[in-house]
Amino acid sequence: MKAVIMAGGRGSRLNKLKGQYGNKHTLLIYDKPMILYVVETLIKGGVNEILVVFNLHHTDLVAEIIATNITDEFPIYYRYITEVNGPGRQLFLAEKWVRDEDFVLMLGDSIFFTPLDFTDKKAPHIWTMPLGDLDDPSKYGQVKTAGNKVLELKEKPKELFSPIIQTGIWFLPADAFEKARLIGETVKGEIHIGDLSMEYVQEGRVTHTPLPAGSYLDVGTPEALYKATVMMHDLCQKKKNAL
Repeated sequence: MKAVIMAGGRGSRLNKLKGQYGNKHTLLIYDKPMILYVVETLIKGGVNEILVVFNLHHTDLVAEIIATNITDEFPIYYRYITEVNGPGRQLFLAEKWVRDEDFVLMLGDSIFFTPLDFTDKKAPHIWTMPLGDLDDPSKYGQVKTAGNKVLELKEKPKELFSPIIQTGIWFLPADAFEKARLIGETVKGEIHIGDLSMEYVQEGRVTHTPLPAGSYLDVGTPEALYKATVMMHDLCQKKKNAL
């Protein structure tokens, strides 16, 4: 199973921590750089090949972090973007690599505090979670569900649409590239993966796995990065105490 990590954003919300030209995926969350948590989530979930899509800012350090901590026997590939135009457009860099397979797509600033399993899912599929007061709801796509079906989705609405959010990971069918291409012909500017998700939701094709509250956090802001560090520390301490 293949997975694509979208790590090509500017990360401007974290400029005070990383500097204007740093790469946010090197920032620490408790005891590891952000990118390592993302890679490990995918490997533990059943992925056996990963493509990382970067921008051109300090990617050598991110690649070095991965190479130093992930065994050489696990295949990881890299592609680079020169224009930050949203993950929906950057997705095309993975098209020839993915070929005609279903694949996992994960945003590079997505931190999960519970294990995920991709091996028994049928695309298109997403992972959802009740947000509660954990974070700012307007940062997330919000969904309405019935059973295992996703009925409606709104990408980052300004007003609360649903207390259930879409997390930063998807299991997508191979036709995702064609759908993204069609969206790109009608939408100017950045295309988000949530825009692609809405296409599948409107077709009634999307199923979801509900995660417990507190299972996921988008760490694209200083506040969320701090909160993730505290949560990861507490989780690691809990595991140590259970031994």
